[in-house]
Amino acid sequence: MNLDHVNVYVRDLDNMSQFYQDILKLTPGYRPSFSGPPGAWLYDGSGRPVLHLSTTSTGSNRMHQHLDHIAFRTNNVEEVIKQLVSRKIEYEVYEVPEVDLIQI
Repeated sequence: MNLDHVNVYVRDLDNMSQFYQDILKLTPGYRPSFSGPPGAWLYDGSGRPVLHLSTTSTGSNRMHQHLDHIAFRTNNVEEVIKQLVSRKIEYEVYEVPEVDLIQI
C-alpha cells in the first residue's frame, strides 16, 4: 500500500496552491466537479494527484481537524531548502542515517 494523496483544508486556495507549486514543484491539474467546496488537485512529476486542497472558512467545523505532518520525497534537498530560505520559512533538518533519509 502506498500513500495516494493528502487532503488539506485551506482558507486561501490560490496562495496555498502557489506555495506548494513553488516549494514542492507540484503542478495543478484536473479535479472532478465535486458538490462540496472549491478546491484544487496538485500533481507530482509522475502525473499522480498527490495533494488535494479544499477551501474552508474560519467557522467551518473542518478546521477542528488537524494534520500532524505530510511527507513528500525529493531527489534535491538542497533546492527545497533554497526555496524555503528565499521565502524566509523556518525549517529544521533531521537526518536518519539508518535509512539514508533527510527530513526537512
